[in-house]
Amino acid sequence: MAQVPRTLDSVVVYLKNHPVRDTSYVLALNAYSWQLLQRSDFGRADSVLRRAAQLATRLHYDYGLQQTYYNLGLSYYYQDKSKLALPYTRKAQQLITRRHFPAKDEQMVLSLLGVIYFTLHDYDQSLRLYLGAIRLTETHRLTYRVTPAYLGVGNVLRVMHKKEEALVYYRKALLAAEQEPEKRMMVLAKNHMGDALSSLDKPRYAEALTYYQQALPIAETCGARGPLSDVLTNIGQMHLDLGHHAKAVAYLRRSEKICTEDSLTDQLGAVCWIMGRTYEVTRQYALAEQYLSKALQLARQIGDVDETRTRTQTLANFYAKTAQYQRAYQYQQQTTQLNDSLFNVQSARHAQELATQYETEKKEQQLKLLNEKSQRASVERNALLLVGTLLLLLGVAVSAWLLNRARLRRLQEAQTLRQQIAHDLHDEVGSTLSSISLLSGMVNGLIAQNRPESVERAIQKINTDARQILEAVDEIIWTINPGNDSLYRIALRLQEYAQPLMESKNIRFTFETDAALADLPVSMDVRRNLYLIGKEAINNLVKYSEATQATVRFEHRKDQLSVLIEDNGRGFDPARPNLRTGQTSMQQRAKAMGGTLTVRSAPGQGTTLELTAASL
Repeated sequence: MAQVPRTLDSVVVYLKNHPVRDTSYVLALNAYSWQLLQRSDFGRADSVLRRAAQLATRLHYDYGLQQTYYNLGLSYYYQDKSKLALPYTRKAQQLITRRHFPAKDEQMVLSLLGVIYFTLHDYDQSLRLYLGAIRLTETHRLTYRVTPAYLGVGNVLRVMHKKEEALVYYRKALLAAEQEPEKRMMVLAKNHMGDALSSLDKPRYAEALTYYQQALPIAETCGARGPLSDVLTNIGQMHLDLGHHAKAVAYLRRSEKICTEDSLTDQLGAVCWIMGRTYEVTRQYALAEQYLSKALQLARQIGDVDETRTRTQTLANFYAKTAQYQRAYQYQQQTTQLNDSLFNVQSARHAQELATQYETEKKEQQLKLLNEKSQRASVERNALLLVGTLLLLLGVAVSAWLLNRARLRRLQEAQTLRQQIAHDLHDEVGSTLSSISLLSGMVNGLIAQNRPESVERAIQKINTDARQILEAVDEIIWTINPGNDSLYRIALRLQEYAQPLMESKNIRFTFETDAALADLPVSMDVRRNLYLIGKEAINNLVKYSEATQATVRFEHRKDQLSVLIEDNGRGFDPARPNLRTGQTSMQQRAKAMGGTLTVRSAPGQGTTLELTAASL
């Protein structure tokens, strides 16, 4: 059998100059289809694969036929059509099993089945298949297209919120990719490592961006447009998280172009969602609504329940933020209905057990090989079995104790959180709701007395109070959201609050943040106190200072946080009470978070407020 070339140009020449329609021609057609798939040329790839299937069937060439089935499954997977990909990939697996084809082919099919089941949210089955592929890789020391299996296990562990464990498999994937002949595998490995680092409980955005940027030139040169789109999308997401909005849009537009041209529906949905959030942050609300709506439409189109729920909630929040309350309510109701489709906790636990089982099986196999020539192998195996049983029983007992302890801790944390929310709602909302209730009762009487001007004033007051409640509830929700547990998020929140207020008073506003803030987590109580101090100071500046310039600066140096808010306004005498409101409250909040608040001002010399805290 003649050697079939692998590069696109050489395989095209081979097909033109190979007149005999034999088994080598079938292999060449499959090699050609693979190159087309990497360039997202799905129409031509499908045509080539149909020809390969017909010829392989006529020649009774099962090896070529299983390759064709594999590539057809891969083609449908690349097009986000996992349900169509599954039967073809299963056919390839059946041929491999029946005809005992090489382990390298079985490993590739198991990896593809793993990712197909992952996209269908069958995580148990996905993990079984990935671990089977890894077992073949390590047993037979395979090096060709073995990286996806390690990435797949990492992806399942991330879904289970085992993020640190997932990093172990992503590092294994990087090592495997170094041995791969295809550069595309290194793109996948670096891209997934960036995903893992950016999704940690303490996100490492700068490190993640480095991995994405390393993957980009490789993706641009190897001709794989799908992975290239993924990398561009992820770089855009990182720039959004780091506040580089113009850069985010530039990378996302490149990815959007590829996804649109190649009909990559799933990836296009992710691009639109990130683009919409970017435009929302930059207050380009018409574009934000357009992209967020398209992202939701695409998630529904491919039947992705998790993304549909996430994007529905995003739109609900967007409409609430832009005061489109009827739409916000409608999307919030849809989100509630979708909550039942969240990932099943029991399945996640069972998937973790499978991963543990695989590691245990591998260790037992190593022990068996080491003792294979020993005459006392049977006794040693029995001893190992006894020890294993005892360890298993001990493990079950310890696990049960740890689970119970963790459950009690979570209950205590939940109770504390409920009490805090109740306290905040009472303080922030209770009195305002009472005011609305009283005003509502007055309106009927005013209407009966034919006093339209008084009715209008009462309704305006009700509207103002309602907006205050919405803002208060939004602040409470933002405070308890664990996704906002970094100083960088607090700084962004204050910037979003201050910018429109400064613009309304024609104050030239500068906002500066330290890049190191992204890696500094803070507790819920601290971020609430810090945010409210900043908000009160900004309100006072806008209302009373008559300034033309203002600066807010967040710095972190020598394990100490410094927040500086200063203006060039008329200033005041700090020793005189009641000239500015809220100073006592701000001092109390600073003390509660273990910090100090210093106010420096004098009439005609502006005001500087500095909050310092040694540890957060």
